Amino acid sequence: MQATHDVVVNRPIEDVFDFLADGTNNRYWQPMVVSTDAAEPGRPIGIGTVFRQKVRHPLGFKVSADYRLTAYERPTTLAAVVTSGGPIRPTMSYELSEAAGVTTVRCTLESGRHGLGRLAAPFLAVIHPLFAWEAAWVDDAKEILELPEEAR
Repeated sequence: MQATHDVVVNRPIEDVFDFLADGTNNRYWQPMVVSTDAAEPGRPIGIGTVFRQKVRHPLGFKVSADYRLTAYERPTTLAAVVTSGGPIRPTMSYELSEAAGVTTVRCTLESGRHGLGRLAAPFLAVIHPLFAWEAAWVDDAKEILELPEEAR
């Protein structure tokens, strides 16, 4: 199962990439995120970086949703895989491009290709609207990124 969402951000590509790559920003633009911290504070962000994250489950309780960066090609490609929180381990990827100082972000959320995800395919089809909603959260990042510096 896959959901994709595109957004245009009126900011330079490097600013957008750096904001999305820094998991500590997630709670500002991903409504289900309660907290996110780098597993190794002070380590430069790159492939292999792990973020410890807590999210609100749709039923109201908090669950772990730690993730690891699997692609980091500044400023165009970023991807992560969820490593905790349940049997389904979705991946989130961002492809960025820039033209005339404006950045286009394509966010793709994907799950169900391997292991338990493949077995859960019928269930995943039912929750596809949730995946589409999560992919569209990048619209909230756009709103933050386009605020004046002093308002962020």
